[in-house]
Amino acid sequence: MIKMLKMVDVYSGSPRSYATLSGVDVIMVKATQGTNYINPFCDQDYQAAKKAGKLLGVYHYIGGGNPEKEAQYFYKNIKGYLGEAVPAVDWESYQNSSWGDSNYVRKFVDAFYKLSGVWPLIYVQASSLNQVANCSKDCGLWIASYPSMNWKSWSIPNMKLNTSRGQLILFGSLLVIIWTEMWPIQLKKAGRN
Repeated sequence: MIKMLKMVDVYSGSPRSYATLSGVDVIMVKATQGTNYINPFCDQDYQAAKKAGKLLGVYHYIGGGNPEKEAQYFYKNIKGYLGEAVPAVDWESYQNSSWGDSNYVRKFVDAFYKLSGVWPLIYVQASSLNQVANCSKDCGLWIASYPSMNWKSWSIPNMKLNTSRGQLILFGSLLVIIWTEMWPIQLKKAGRN
């Protein structure tokens, strides 16, 4: 049987206790949004999760202004976490003036990679995969899906896994179920050996 990891998305509106929830393996902390927002609880949540021995991730929520400037802003604010956290980019319609632009995320991930040498995961809803499909050779995916907000009742979803290309498709938002073997691969991509 394959062991699964459980991941929680922690943002400024989350209870601070989410960063150290028992039964959760990975904490994905919102770090930035656009080019002028930094989550005021990012480092607090990150450090609490780290102290609790959780696997770590940090993400940027796209605002839709300029993809290169957003990538620079994200990198500037999370570069100290690279090597121990997997970076991700959140592509949603809410508060995103470039929603629908199928080149925006590609430009963002290219700029982020140029700065960091790391390809981030991409969070997107399943119905909008076409907007990020041009990133599939480089970036893993974290697919938005809300089977229930009662995450303790979730069953293990069907998942696509292609380890030969390092691809990863993740399901969920509040809680994500991922393959144990994939987090070390993503960390290696993030600069941790």
